[in-house]
Amino acid sequence: MSEYIIPIKTAVITFPIFAALFTLPFLIYQYRKHGYINYYRALFLYSFLLYLITAYYLIILPLPKTHDVLSLQKPGTKHTQLMPFTFVLDILKETKVQLVKPSTYFHLFKERAFLQAAFNGILLLPLGIYLSYYFKKSLKKIVLISFCVSLFFELTQLSALYGFYNAPYRTFDVDDLMLNTLGGYLGYMTSPAFMRLLPNVSKLDESVQLEQITIGFIRRFLAFIFDWGIFIILSIITLGHLKIYIFVFIYFILITYFTNGRTFGKWILRIKIIGKDKKLKFKEVFIRYGALYYGFFGVNYIIFIGNILNRNILSSCLNYILMILVFLLNLAVIRNFTIHFFSKDKKLFYDKMSGTRLIVAD
Repeated sequence: MSEYIIPIKTAVITFPIFAALFTLPFLIYQYRKHGYINYYRALFLYSFLLYLITAYYLIILPLPKTHDVLSLQKPGTKHTQLMPFTFVLDILKETKVQLVKPSTYFHLFKERAFLQAAFNGILLLPLGIYLSYYFKKSLKKIVLISFCVSLFFELTQLSALYGFYNAPYRTFDVDDLMLNTLGGYLGYMTSPAFMRLLPNVSKLDESVQLEQITIGFIRRFLAFIFDWGIFIILSIITLGHLKIYIFVFIYFILITYFTNGRTFGKWILRIKIIGKDKKLKFKEVFIRYGALYYGFFGVNYIIFIGNILNRNILSSCLNYILMILVFLLNLAVIRNFTIHFFSKDKKLFYDKMSGTRLIVAD
């Protein structure tokens, strides 16, 4: 059993890394498709990711300690097993079970050949359940997908982990293809039992009113990152000659006004700015981003960057006063952010000053 426990432990340990890589595309896809994040859907899909990682580790781990696997194998070692139902012969050859003595049946759960066949039979059973319950795949598609996944696993083994080793350290077995595919089929057959216990996936979004959803700070931050990624790209193209204040005016004020509340980042995250009327006013956009970029960020940029470039300014009494005022300004903004981070409306100072807010776009 240790040969199965080690891959499972490794999957649990490395899962946070894969989850972190998965999160950004997951968020973008969910926001684009559904307009919000459903926590049950997120939990289910992350569990699916953990299952896929575990299944993959189970067919490649433990890894050999040397790249020269060939030197550890006997001459003439076969790396393929193409005779169907060989696992049945292996079980009959090794088993201590006697059909006339039911008390010996428990020996099966201690025998290598049976446990290996049973493992291959249940390896893709959860895949069949996931595909049927959440992805709503038909039986034919589930069987085909299960076969293709199993074939991928077997080719991974036959390729010596894609050429990383100089010889396969596990056997390509046609029985594994059969048993894995059977497992996917059994997953489809047992999925109705899970459907009775779990929420109906097709009804998760029925009671959700997108116009009433509050746009959280994670979503806003991601839009911010995408928008300023545009600035970095343009700066590289123009060899760094693009001025920040020009970019802010053109991109955040003019483009947002003419697109009625959208920037590239907001389009990606499926959100937009609205004002008091259906049509966003130029004044509202100018106050919103003027207060944020020309006001808050602009003042910080002038004071702190100015001191770095010209340290003699520090001897000025006026400069000390300005530094204190900027420090107080930053404290006020941090306080504003902290308070509204836990509030329901999530409105920051520039939202309230401009009378605008973010909503889920159509």
